[in-house]
Amino acid sequence: MSVRAAHGPEVLVLDFDGVLCDSIEECTLVAHLAYEGLPARAFAEPGLAGVPPDVVERFRHYRPFMRHLGHFLVALVDTGPPQDHAAFAARYARVPTARAETFVETATAVRAEVRRDHLAAWLARHRVEAAIAALAAGAYIATARDASSVLEIGRAHGLRLNHARIFHSLRDKTDALASIASLESVRRSDVRLVDDSIENCLAAKAAGFGAGWATWGYHAPGDAKIARTHRIGALTVDELKKAWYCAQVFRLF
Repeated sequence: MSVRAAHGPEVLVLDFDGVLCDSIEECTLVAHLAYEGLPARAFAEPGLAGVPPDVVERFRHYRPFMRHLGHFLVALVDTGPPQDHAAFAARYARVPTARAETFVETATAVRAEVRRDHLAAWLARHRVEAAIAALAAGAYIATARDASSVLEIGRAHGLRLNHARIFHSLRDKTDALASIASLESVRRSDVRLVDDSIENCLAAKAAGFGAGWATWGYHAPGDAKIARTHRIGALTVDELKKAWYCAQVFRLF
């Protein structure tokens, strides 16, 4: 059963990292191990203590600009955070494609090995947003992360997720939103993405979908202004829950 407002056929689509789950520690560790060629056991011990403080800080500043796994590399090869999304995109464009793809493959393998051999330590580096967990049960998930990771984290935190409703390993979410519209037999405007990435929200709106900007999660300076300029509704956790249960959530977008 889909999560839908009672007054219409709107379909809710949630981002995972940032909206449902705070995973910056896991992402930092996976990226560091992949970049340095360290063994999976380093995820558990020494863990974050083994990541240079300047890398941890840099990753924290870069995280709001990242939309997929390949973007993690920029924080590891650059020396200072960009000031806006255009600057970040320019920096990523300078990374040779082959190098970025090799990093993605390595990081994906590292994440899988850590999950397999150090599951407790891996799960401990994720914090799920309990306040909106109930909404995840019937919503779709659109995420850059792999589906098996999403399901594993969901099970550990009591989320009732349906594998068929997880669109995963995405670098752009508009194709997934189009697939959801087709599956649900609704108009594009009835598919509503809630994402903390203002760029994902902009792309969704430009493609004819609804978009709500999650004011929790990972944000870059100026994102709130961008949301206002493009008339993308900004939602707090409480506003999303309250509006949804009042069957009026999408009137805010």
